[in-house]
Amino acid sequence: MKTTVFFLLFSLLFAVTFAQKPAEQIKIPIVEQMPSIPTPYKMKDWKQIAIRQDKLLYDHNAKGKFLPLIWWDDTKVNFPIRSFGLPSYVGSLRNMEKGNHYESLPTIGSLVGASLIGIDKSNYEGYDYVTMVRQLYNRSIGYNLVLNSVGRRAGETFWYDIFPTMAFTMLVDLYPNKPDMAEVMMGCADTWNGAVTDMKGNAAFPDFNYTGFDFKSRKGMYNKRWREPDAAAGVAWLQYAAWKKFGGDKYLDAAKSSMEFLQQRPARDGVFYEILMPYGACLAVRMNAEMGTNYDELKMLNWCFDGNNSDRDGWGVMCEKWGEYDVHGLVGQKKWEQYAFAMNTFSQAAALVPIVKYNPAYSQTIGKWILNLANASRLFYADEHPRNRQTSAIWNGDPDHVICYEGVRKNLTNGNHFESLQGVLADKGPYALGDQVKTLSSFTDICPYGSAWVGMLASIVDTTNVEKILKLNCNATDFFGDRSFPTFLLFNPFYEPRTVQLEVGKNSVNVYDLVSKQYLKKNVSGTVDLPLNENSAVTLVLIPANVKTSIKGNRLMAGNSVIDYRYK
Repeated sequence: MKTTVFFLLFSLLFAVTFAQKPAEQIKIPIVEQMPSIPTPYKMKDWKQIAIRQDKLLYDHNAKGKFLPLIWWDDTKVNFPIRSFGLPSYVGSLRNMEKGNHYESLPTIGSLVGASLIGIDKSNYEGYDYVTMVRQLYNRSIGYNLVLNSVGRRAGETFWYDIFPTMAFTMLVDLYPNKPDMAEVMMGCADTWNGAVTDMKGNAAFPDFNYTGFDFKSRKGMYNKRWREPDAAAGVAWLQYAAWKKFGGDKYLDAAKSSMEFLQQRPARDGVFYEILMPYGACLAVRMNAEMGTNYDELKMLNWCFDGNNSDRDGWGVMCEKWGEYDVHGLVGQKKWEQYAFAMNTFSQAAALVPIVKYNPAYSQTIGKWILNLANASRLFYADEHPRNRQTSAIWNGDPDHVICYEGVRKNLTNGNHFESLQGVLADKGPYALGDQVKTLSSFTDICPYGSAWVGMLASIVDTTNVEKILKLNCNATDFFGDRSFPTFLLFNPFYEPRTVQLEVGKNSVNVYDLVSKQYLKKNVSGTVDLPLNENSAVTLVLIPANVKTSIKGNRLMAGNSVIDYRYK
């Protein structure tokens, strides 16, 4: 009897000692100020919007004012192949000449967005649109970079020189069996790798405290108006992606070196100029998990949210109500102009949702933020506003309202000539608009330049049987990441438990939660009921029930794939 009691006590002590500790949640302060449930609440069907937008953008036979939107580019500036263009804005004057007068951001962005939701743009109605965008690789003038137009010169601004290449690199991940695309990706990676070497010199890490990089003089360029130090984030992302795709120490070294620039920068000197920093913040979390680095994740995440930036003060995430609408979660200029942008919002969601795979301590804060963001993003669309609260209601070429405005703005009194729209628009916002109608640069502010990226949001956000509880796909935009097992983030915003029905597939799986470090269900298939605690999040990994797991160091593994980077 004594032996049995002793054994039971020992077993209990062993279980308590070696039980895995749940991931203590880390809070992003701006997100903490957001409501758990935004109001008024309305969740668009983001996947249907992305699907229908793609159909409209690529309809060569569309009829109506400014339609069709797509045209062929047969100028063959960089490659002897046909390419295509899309307008940055519907009715944009600079796109009227067609030919190669277009930007890469709507064209490549539309391909990335559509591909993320399962549309094969490499064989769409008989055309390989994916391969066509190699035309944007500016080799004819010697830059060897994917830039924002066919003949654009590099060196004027970092983000326009970096983000188009990042978007192209995403396409390479989505279409891995296209060697011609991979060749362009490598050429771009090598070009930026050389730039990192030049900006580093004999220092410990490169200096990105410039506006751009002059590829002729091989030096950083400051235009005496603004700096874009978050270029380090974009270049690090490109170099890490190249290392994942091609191997090679030079790419990994450049990624680490660029991240070190961000790591050594004081927290008070925030860097977030336009769109790149969230990818650096994600990379910090990912490299800490995969490589064992020790980058200051929360510092870099806060730079993406709080707006306290030394070079572009106010660029971050909205956290307030405009008129009767919560706009919490949208991305843009939050202090001076109070102006949120569609492309930036969709892109930042894509960059940061995957971080919970690598550190589930952010599950609750990311889940809460995306609930707010996905709700407020509907305000970019014309059908969410009366006609007198938007600038381009007169255009009727998009009756389904699947191409959105450039942005949404709180009021019309903060400069940039928006006062000229007073008397035309309603007295009270928010307003759906852009920067083009007011400057007479376009007939509308309807904006494929930003709207094209909605597929990023659509690939992430799905609803469940419980309204206001979303299912977020953590693999969709984890470019060049391990996507061996389906991984989903669910956040319960209610202050009471809820049960969500989760579809796990036909084959039996074990449902493992990265947050609690527990299997919530074992050997299940089909639809399962999943209880969620109040005001909490789970990050679920669906592991085939017949797969054997093991523990290697601090990681929970299934074969060579990591299930949990922080198991111990």
